Amino acid sequence: MKELLEEIIKPRVIQNGNHLHSGKSQLLIKDAVFVRHEGNLIKIKHQDILWIKADGNYTHVFTRKGKFSVRHILKDFESLMPQELFMRVHKSYIVQLALIEEISLKELRIEDEWIPLGRTFHQKLISGIQKLGNIGD
Repeated sequence: MKELLEEIIKPRVIQNGNHLHSGKSQLLIKDAVFVRHEGNLIKIKHQDILWIKADGNYTHVFTRKGKFSVRHILKDFESLMPQELFMRVHKSYIVQLALIEEISLKELRIEDEWIPLGRTFHQKLISGIQKLGNIGD
């Protein structure tokens, strides 16, 4: 019975010391991730995430409330985040698409921060957005 309960209530994202869980258990909370911060699990709603940045074996999650660091690679987060809300735009960055305010050939802006835009990701981003005119006009 205990094993069954653990499978039902186990959060997918962070469990037992910041380990990403990609098991088949049903998620109880689908619009957020939990990250360990100062010994507690902090809920971060998807809509509150501005961008996610890789830094070696760590990943930093940037929100309006601050930065949270987790010991996982960016690819783990890429597979967990909803593709309709987030996109990888550089080998080291994932951004929330709805928050992009400006796009150039090599970077994009979210709020007052410029984030690098990789060549291989630029065309995918541009083809996936609605635009008037041409870049550079």
